[in-house]
This record gives sequence, C-alpha cells and structure tokens, in this order.
Amino acid sequence: MKLDYKRLGFRAGIEIHQQLNTSKLFCGCPSEIREDKPDIIVKRRMRAVAGEIGDVDPAALHEFLRGREFIYQAYSDTNCLVELDEEPPHLLNKEALEVALEISMLLNAEIVDEIHVMRKTVIDGSNTSGFQRTMLIAVDGYIDTKSGMVRIPTICLEEDAARKIVERDNITVYRLDRLGIPLIEIGTATDIKSPEHAREVAEKIGMILRTTGKVRRGIGTIRQDLNISIKGGKRIEIKGVQDLRLISKVIKNEIKRQLMLIDVKNKLMERGIEKDKLRRESIDVTDVFKKTESKIIRRKLEEGRGVFALPLVGFDGLLKDKLGPELSQYAKSVSQVKGIIHSDELPSYGISEYEVKELKKKLKLSDNDAFVIIIERDDIAKIALEKVFERCIMAFDGIPKETRRSTGNGATEFMRPLPGSARMYPETDEPLIKLDKRQISQIKKRLPKLPEELIRHYINIGLSEEMANQIIKSKWNTSFLDFVSEFDNIDPTLIATTLVSTPKEIKKRFSANIEKLREEHFRELFDNLGKGKIAKDSIPEILMLIIKNPERTIDDIIKSENMGIIPKVKIESEIDKIIDDNIDFVKSAKLKAAGPLTGMIIAKFRGRIDGKLVSSIIKKRIENIERGNK
Repeated sequence: MKLDYKRLGFRAGIEIHQQLNTSKLFCGCPSEIREDKPDIIVKRRMRAVAGEIGDVDPAALHEFLRGREFIYQAYSDTNCLVELDEEPPHLLNKEALEVALEISMLLNAEIVDEIHVMRKTVIDGSNTSGFQRTMLIAVDGYIDTKSGMVRIPTICLEEDAARKIVERDNITVYRLDRLGIPLIEIGTATDIKSPEHAREVAEKIGMILRTTGKVRRGIGTIRQDLNISIKGGKRIEIKGVQDLRLISKVIKNEIKRQLMLIDVKNKLMERGIEKDKLRRESIDVTDVFKKTESKIIRRKLEEGRGVFALPLVGFDGLLKDKLGPELSQYAKSVSQVKGIIHSDELPSYGISEYEVKELKKKLKLSDNDAFVIIIERDDIAKIALEKVFERCIMAFDGIPKETRRSTGNGATEFMRPLPGSARMYPETDEPLIKLDKRQISQIKKRLPKLPEELIRHYINIGLSEEMANQIIKSKWNTSFLDFVSEFDNIDPTLIATTLVSTPKEIKKRFSANIEKLREEHFRELFDNLGKGKIAKDSIPEILMLIIKNPERTIDDIIKSENMGIIPKVKIESEIDKIIDDNIDFVKSAKLKAAGPLTGMIIAKFRGRIDGKLVSSIIKKRIENIERGNK
C-alpha cells in the first residue's frame, strides 16, 4: 500500500554524527580504534542526579534504575586520565574546531560569536564522566535538494562515546579507544517530505562532509539518527542507522508501527476501555502449570522460577503482531527477562488450551481481555511486569515519546524514554571560546568546492558523469584532486579508474582486502607511471602485490617482480619477429591480424607494455607489408 505522507502529517528530521579525522577533542590521545588486548581495566557504577533546575532527566533515571555495572577497557599508550575521568579535560582541540567551522560554512550556516562547552547527561555508561561534552558551533544552515530546501538549525561539535564491546546480564563492557573522538553533529529541521527524501538529504550532507577530506571513513565513523512523527503521535527518535540504504526502509517501518499504535488506541476507545480499568498487579499463577507439558515452563520451574501474570482488561486481539513486541521490548529494557508470553499467541510453546482457560479463570478475565506471563524469579518478574503495565497505559495515548535503536535490518526496538531538558548544563572545566573574525575569514578563503561544483569540474577534465559521481562518493575524492594536479601527464580518467574501479574489481575477483591500499601507495604508483617506468596494464597486478604486503614499495615490486616497462626498441624487435613467424597469416588476414598478434605480445610481457602502443606499431607494420605487396 502506497502511503500519502502529506495526508499522514509525516514529519522527519535527521541528526548526522560524523567523526573528524583529528586527535581527540579534549586530550592529545590519537583517535585510534584498536582490537588488541587492553592493559587497563576499570569497574564503575553510575547514578542519576538532578540537573541545574532540580529535575532528574527521565532517560538518565531509566538507566540508573537498571542498576548495571560498567567495565572500561583502555590502553596505557593511547588512552589517558582524561578518558578515565581521573583528570580534568584539556583545552579544546583547535584543529577539530576549525574542521567543524569549515563544515558549517559549507552548509551555509551562521557561525556563533562565542562557544560554550556544555555537559549533556549520559548515564548508559558510554561516558566515564556520566556526561558528554558538546558545544553549539553554528545555526541557521541549509542545503538544497530535489524536493526543496532543507534547513539545518544547529551544528554542534561534541565528543564520541566509548565503544560497547559486550553486554551480559547486568554488566556492560566498554572500550575507551573511541571515547573523545571529535564528532560533528548536524541536525536538520523537519523539512523531510518522504523516506526517499530522507536518504537524499543524508547522502548529500555526507558528500559535503567528505569533500573536506578531514572526516574519518569506514564502518562506525558516521551515524544517522532519525526523528519521526505523524499526525496524532509524538516524536520518536531512532538511533544508529549506519547504512544509508536502510534509511528509507527504517522510516517506512516506523510509520507502519506508529499507524498500528494509533489503531490500537482507537480500538481501545471503541471498546470503551479506560486506563483506570487496568489492574496494576503481578499475580503468581505457578500452580496452573504444576503438570504442564511446556518444556520452556517446566525447565524454568525446575530452576526455581515462578510464573507471574499481568491481566490486561480489553486488550484481547491487540497484542499479536501489534502491541506484543512493544511490551516485550519494554520488559527487557529494565530486567533480565528474555521475553514475554501473551494470550494472543496461545495455545503455543507447549501451553495447552486447558491451561489458557485456567489462567483466564484465575485472573478473572472476560472474552475481550488479555494477559501477559513471565517465567522468572519473583523480584525480576515484578519489575518486568511493572514496565509492561506502564507501556499498556501509554497505549491509550497512541504513540509515546521514546528513543529506539536501529537493529540493522530496517526494524527498531525500544531503547529508553526520550530525554528531557534537564540533561544539559554548563561545563565548568572549559573556558568560553570567542571566535576570531580573522580566523573565520581565512577558513572561508580555503573552503573546498561543493559536490555539484566538483562533478562539473570532473566532467570538464574528461571524466564521464558516472565516474565523476563514483569519485565524489568515494574516500579518494580529495586524493583524486591532488593526484590530478600532481601528475598532469596522466589521464584523469586513468587516475579515477585506478582509485575506484580497479580495487573493486580486485576485491570481486580475489576477495582481497582493498582497505590495505593507502594514499602513499597510489602516489608512488602514479609517480612511476608518470615517469614511464611501468605500463598502465601492470596496475592491477601491482595493487594486488601491495595488498599482499602493504609495507613493500612500488620500486621494490618493479625490480623484484621484473615489472619495469619494456623499452620501445625491444617491443619493435619482438613485433618484427612475431610478424616474420606468422607472415602467411598476416598477408591473408591483413589488418584483422593486428588483434591476435597484439594478444601474443601482451601475453609474453605480462603487463610490462602499453597495449595501445603495441597495437599501433603492429598496424603500421601490417600497412607497410600491404604497401610492399602492391
């Protein structure tokens, strides 16, 4: 079914978080993600406290009530006391600030006069301090898209969170290698008109970020958060959409979910069900399952667990493929339960029809009523069922304000309540920063071209439109401009193909890790190519050899693998010999013999010659033979 987004009152905005390619924001540690074993382990717990106006942020309180323990892993050679929150932050990284200012200007934003570093409460453990440092850099920016202008009210510079390594039971393990990496946060207004438009906006902002050449690339270096609402609902924030291709799918699924929640609300109203009819009680129904055939329940009972139920007046038929997954996510968010079982999916899981009837009898339910059961310890079940009850109360209002996380397949799940205003307060360890007008002016003078300008420039220097778009979307965009300027005797299309297409072909054919190819490898390659030391046909083989051993130099590969270009005199001598050996074929086939003869030469010298040069020489030789015969 095609949705009419305008009729639905669809509103959406995007927050883009992009890591900058500098050292960390408030210390000199490198922005280096590591996979080797850490040599520092720290254990901590967090608690929620009131902000400046005396209120406790609901999201912070939600995390505090989970009572979790946090383990932090760090490295003595690439982490410091700032990241462990054992030392005050150092002065703001000036390079990161300049990059943020440059990006703000490219997004047509107004730079603020004075920068104030703020603390934003974060109590999920991802920041050792319990807050994230953030600052407003610019306001009132915009980009133009095919569907109209999209405003960018705020651009902020902030520190990235620690990296979650594992979560088990009530313990979360974080690694501090990512904590403190500078992030630019770009928030759009709700000018996005459709799921497809959202992807276009994210893609365009991403391209602008990459034109600076000063942002980090790779998985996890850029994240998109989506803010979505429809008429009759509240704002939903979806965290962590990393793949651009998933943006439209996530939004479409979220709209369907919100429409479902509105439908549930309307059905409760039609049935005359009111909030005060729900019973806030956890009832022990273990005795109903004393002789159960359900393996799930029997195993849990043998482990000393019980079966606890929550009656839901008027909710029959509103749980399966509707509210059921929501209730399960809320229960799991505050407790160790693996899930819930609800009446709309019974009989199932080995639970018999007789046991369902007995449950309804014990819970005093009518045909229109439903129930949820949890098989766990008494204390855990009560916490989980309390959260289920809260979520059912929210169902009467339709769509509750909440933060959800992307699951990576287009779906989302409940994460926590939407943060409130009580989470932000000033950072007293950092001075105010008054921006220098001369500094702003200098940054403006060296701004890179925008993507649209670059594409036109690339086409003007000979690239096809398709190749121009590939280059601008690749991580080699800035390098390409440098290489074209530095190696002006090499065809720009060959440079672009070598950077983008050839590595993709190598990866496809040999499953090679092309991420090992670095800028210095290509620079050395083009230097040898420009000096006539290698032929362009040898490029794929040289790149493959670099991937196998990235520390080898091109010069070493050329010498040890005998890949230097064959002198023209030797090529001509070899061509004459092959023509003499195949003279009858040449005389009969004439110029049609050029292709097979060129193939023989190329096969013999394996990438050490220019195929076009060989073909040109052979054709001239054949034409001379034809003229001699006449």
